Formats: sequence, C-alpha cells, structure tokens
Amino acid sequence: MLKKLTLETLESWLWESANIMRGSIDSSDFKNYIFGLIFLKRLNDVFEEQVAAIMADEDCTRAEAMAIEEEDGDYFVPLNARWDYIIERTENIGEVIDEAFGDIEARNSYLEGVLTAIQFGDKAKLGDDLLARLLRHFNRYNLGNQHLYKADMLGDAYEYLIKQFADDAGKKGGEFYTPKPVVQLLVRLLDPQPGHTVYDPTFGSGGMLVESAHHVADLPGGQIMGRPNVALYGQERNLGTWAIGKLNLYLHNMNADLRRGNTLVEPLHLEQDSVRVFDRVIANPPFSAKQWWTPLEVNLKTKVGKDGKEKEVAPNYKKEVYDRYGRFGYGIPPRGYADLAFVQHMLASLKDDGRMAVVLPHGVLFRGGEEGKIRQGLLKGTSEQPGDRIELRR
Repeated sequence: MLKKLTLETLESWLWESANIMRGSIDSSDFKNYIFGLIFLKRLNDVFEEQVAAIMADEDCTRAEAMAIEEEDGDYFVPLNARWDYIIERTENIGEVIDEAFGDIEARNSYLEGVLTAIQFGDKAKLGDDLLARLLRHFNRYNLGNQHLYKADMLGDAYEYLIKQFADDAGKKGGEFYTPKPVVQLLVRLLDPQPGHTVYDPTFGSGGMLVESAHHVADLPGGQIMGRPNVALYGQERNLGTWAIGKLNLYLHNMNADLRRGNTLVEPLHLEQDSVRVFDRVIANPPFSAKQWWTPLEVNLKTKVGKDGKEKEVAPNYKKEVYDRYGRFGYGIPPRGYADLAFVQHMLASLKDDGRMAVVLPHGVLFRGGEEGKIRQGLLKGTSEQPGDRIELRR
C-alpha cells in the first residue's frame, strides 16, 4: 500500500525550505519563492498522475496519454515546465523557472499574472547554487493526490506556511494573514449556506474565503462534484499578496473570482453602475490605512510656511472625496483612518438579507470627529441611511 504524507511531515518539510534560504535573501521574500516552487512541484506531480491514469484507462502509450491530457485535461504541463527538465538545469535556473511559469500561465487563465509575479531570474537574490539546493529539497516528496491523505491537504500546509511567514514578519504579517481562530469565529457567526455568494474585499492570503468554503462543504447539500457549493469572490491591492491568495485557493481545489486592485477607489466586482451585492461579506482590512483615497494624493498642492519652507497641503477628504458608487452615505472618513470606508464599502456590497463580519482596530469604537458621526449613523441611522447596522462581538 502506498505510504501517504502526513500533514505534520508535509509542514515540516516545507518549512525546512525557508531555512535553506536564510542568510541569502530577506525573510520577507521567502514566501514568494517557496510558494512558487510548491505550486510547480504539485502541478507536475498531478500531471504525471493524470498521464498514468489515462494510460491505464485507454491502454495507450505515454506519448498518446500526454496528447490526450494536452487536448482535454486541466493539468497538462509544457515540456520546458516539467520538473524533470528543470531539476537537471545547472545554469540560469531562475530564468528557466520564470519561462516555465510564463508557459503555465499561458495555458491557465486563472493563474494569469500570478506565477510571473514571482521573479526567480534575479541572480543577485537567487544564485544557481541556492536554486539547485531548493529544487533538490522539493524533489524529496511526491505531491500528487495519491500521496496525500486528502486532495486539499497541500492547501492546509500552505496556510501553515502563510502563518509561519506572518509570524516571522511580525506586525507586517497582518497584511496578508488573519489568525485562524479569528477566521473560524467570524465564519461561524456568518454561517454561509449552500448556494451562497461570499465576498472578501481585502482577501489577503484567502484564508477567510477558504474557511467559508469549508464551512459550507460540511453542511447538507454543501458539495457539488466534490467541491464546496459556494461562489467565492475577492479583491486585493498588493500584487504579491494577491498571488499568494490565488495560489491558496487553487491548492485547496477551489474556484474563486479574485481580482487585483484598490477596493476603495476602484471596486472591480460590479453590476451595471453599482457594486455587486453578496450573501455574506467578510474581511480584515488593513488597520487605519492612511491617505486612502489615492486620486487626492497625486500631485498635492504646496504652500510656503512661516519658516520659508515649502509644505504639502493635505486634501480635505470631507469636501473632495467623490465616490461614483455612492458607498459613503454615512460620511467620509478622515484621511488618516480608512477603517470606516472599508466598512461602508462592505455594507454597500451586502444583500438586504445578508450578513457581514469585519475585524477592526479598537480606535474605531472611540474616535470622534467624522468617525464619531459615521458611527452614530450606523447605530441610529440618518435621513437617508438605515441604522442598527452594528453588532459587536468581543
């Protein structure tokens, strides 16, 4: 009987790859390279499984099976992106990997821009010796489905790595990772149901969407063809974080409509001239993001101060922010705190009978000024907006 990888073994093995890179590049860059190689190895191993299965089912040669997979399958790997080819390279390995990723993206629209966001060809960061060592390390185990206890186990290990990298990054790690217990609590409160749509406007590494899908999959009628019966949507501004999230969902065998861009300034999930609405909206937006309405932060006006030095003139957000989607009906948050801008975007993206959960910094509950007025509006309503919109959970 084929011995399968345990999650503990898989996590330990993957984390060792980070130790190989220590001292060579900045730890904040580890995740980008490691996640790319995890995906490349996984795709190749599943491709080999598919070819073997076609050979058995069709009683054909390997070449014939590859032709069938190339024509009709989802896991075909171009020749120069195959693991055996790449691991034999001794020079310009980074460029070879970059070319492989480009060819894989060309065959898979979901991955467009995801893999090529990771640049392996920079020899100042990744020399041939280091890359050869990493490839040998990743060659140790087979990541095909038959070697894993469950098909999405690699996704679980991937999330473990995301957590480890977030811990390594300290405070900055919160930009792409929310602790799993927090995510699980929010999802249980929202209780998404089979057939629902779930939206995360700042999806980061995608953990909230993955947990929502797992929640639905465990319910009666929660799966269709082995996949969660839920439609997942998200948007993320940071290119590297967007790529991590896309790969996370892919490795969990989940489909999602994940787009890249500034959610506040340019929401990308639209219906005609309005933001699209969803059954469940969930997010952990960046805490107290500053200068959040970027159109006002370009070409700032200047004036000469009393000391004779030129200074930038801060834009007046209350007067100058214009949102064509009408999301800020409770008020315009100040320049230094985007928290309630994200909240209002989420409310605008929510169906009338929907539910929403958000993680925010404590200051949102106590700061005065425009934020105080917005908070009052959310609680009591305004002449144009309903109240009773807040339910606090500690």
